[in-house]
Amino acid sequence: MARPLNEDRRNALLIAAMELVAENGLGASTADIAKRAGVPNGSLFTYFETKSDLLNALYLALKQHLTEQVLRDLPTGDDKAALRHLWTVWIDWGLQHAPRRKALAQLSVSDQISDVSRRTASEFAGPTVELVVRISATGALRGAPARYIGGLVEAAVGVTTEFISAHPENAEAIADAGFEALWKSLS
Repeated sequence: MARPLNEDRRNALLIAAMELVAENGLGASTADIAKRAGVPNGSLFTYFETKSDLLNALYLALKQHLTEQVLRDLPTGDDKAALRHLWTVWIDWGLQHAPRRKALAQLSVSDQISDVSRRTASEFAGPTVELVVRISATGALRGAPARYIGGLVEAAVGVTTEFISAHPENAEAIADAGFEALWKSLS
């Protein structure tokens, strides 16, 4: 009978992968990931059949963590307030978790992330996707695919977060201007 997989070891592999992808990009080797996690290289493939499987699992874990933060206390009934909450929490998450943000940015544009993983992440974020689609229903983006609109929002958050990270003394003004630009582009 096979031994059960160790959840702590699996999590260590995901954390090591996140750190190395953030530091070195998607070219981080499985040997380096295993070494950083403190496990033998072959053990990585006990938990993840391929490097692509590891990257997809990491992508989903990061998306789920971000989504849980954004959905916590998401206002209802006022779309602008809800979008502002999404915007603020997402930026705060990115500033507080720079390695996660950097790894997620790399993974989000990777062709190694499967359509199944992207759909699953979209399902996690269902209420936020619905919010953005609802806001954009009467604006210039009406009728555009949800994935496209979401990509624009993600890009706006990413640029704003990076800029705030480089210019923290202007964080509030940058965040406010970015939100107003997003609101106007969607509504």
